[in-house]
Amino acid sequence: MERSVKLGAASVVLIAGCVLREPLDFVCGVLACALGLLAAQQGSKWWLAVPCVMVTLFAFLMYIGLHIQ
Repeated sequence: MERSVKLGAASVVLIAGCVLREPLDFVCGVLACALGLLAAQQGSKWWLAVPCVMVTLFAFLMYIGLHIQ
């Protein structure tokens, strides 16, 4: 397996960790973004979807959190 595939798979696993473990969700999200960027730099640019999804989801949840009272 190539290094980029390993990094990308690890970032996808960390996204699952964001959903399953509440106290570590922010750390898992940051690490997933970092590993997704590294995988995209070393291999296929499709791995850029991981950080894009994480940033978009974070922005959406912040928007929802600020507008619901």
